[in-house]
Amino acid sequence: MKTFIVTVAAIILLMVFPMQNVQDIVNSHKIERFDEIAYAACQKARTDGRFTGSNISEMKDSILSEFPDISEGEIIIDVTTSMKYKRFEFDTRETINYKIGIPIKRVVNMGKFLGIKDEENRYYYIMEGYVLSEALE
Repeated sequence: MKTFIVTVAAIILLMVFPMQNVQDIVNSHKIERFDEIAYAACQKARTDGRFTGSNISEMKDSILSEFPDISEGEIIIDVTTSMKYKRFEFDTRETINYKIGIPIKRVVNMGKFLGIKDEENRYYYIMEGYVLSEALE
């Protein structure tokens, strides 16, 4: 009987590893999809010369529809909304800065079983950088 109990306990403990691998794949897919949404918004901002209100709302709507476990208040969007124009040599006045992020929840699968609280079992994935404006004066 003790062999059976030890075997069941070992199987339960060893199940953590394949389940974590699956969770890593899920999180990787979320990050990849978020990258696609943010990249599309940045390219639209490049051609528009700034992040317009409609561009920001489209990006939020895409994120919220793609990730139903994220609320609008959890999305980080800090972008350039003032108009930037293309110069014919590099100039920092033409940069459109962006900082866009979402929370990735459930980093460690079976976190409660391992004693990790939900507040600690998450992180923010943030894309930060700039694109150069393509809008002409």
